[in-house]
Amino acid sequence: MRIFQFTRFKITRSLLFFTVILFLIINTLKAGGYEIWTFAGAETHWRNMGISLRSANFFLQDGNWYLNHTDLSINFPSKNNFSLGLGYKQEYVKFPDRIRAEYRPMINLFYTRNWGHFQFKDRNRWEFRFMDGEFINRYRNQVLFTYNKNKSFIPYFSTESSFYFNKLDYTRQRTIIGANIPIKSLTLNPFLGYELNKGLSGVWTHKMMPGASLIYNF
Repeated sequence: MRIFQFTRFKITRSLLFFTVILFLIINTLKAGGYEIWTFAGAETHWRNMGISLRSANFFLQDGNWYLNHTDLSINFPSKNNFSLGLGYKQEYVKFPDRIRAEYRPMINLFYTRNWGHFQFKDRNRWEFRFMDGEFINRYRNQVLFTYNKNKSFIPYFSTESSFYFNKLDYTRQRTIIGANIPIKSLTLNPFLGYELNKGLSGVWTHKMMPGASLIYNF
């Protein structure tokens, strides 16, 4: 009886989470000013390295595709709270008159700490962006909170700040809520994001990003 009640509680909690996410997405779509983000990829461990390959496609609210990026990451776990990672991202953005290519090597420094069923992760990323003959040095700091008591449904909250070193300028804040849902060798991740972005003119804009990712683990 207790097992049945506990299982029913987990199902109810999961349905409540999805109801909240669905409510936020529906209201986002009604309000306008949104994009749809999709990700697909694969992850594995080889020797002492974690390797991931992901590809993303972003769509405007009228359904038109405007961005693709593919990135490869290699992370080196350690026995303490700090770890190092290397990555490379190649991105294509569609403009009315052309498609802009960007080439982006990256260095990641992670700090991870666990408190019971909660996990805190701080990712410090340095990006070296090459596009249109220009080099841009950008720093991104992301903090991620995960609650992993239920291994079949892992909700999380993350927020990320971006800074340009070239001008010492704060340019973006991106916040995401979602959940990782392992399904055998796959991990499904529905999410909803909100982003504040500073344009070239100095004017701040905002948008919502409902989306999902599907990752194959092997």
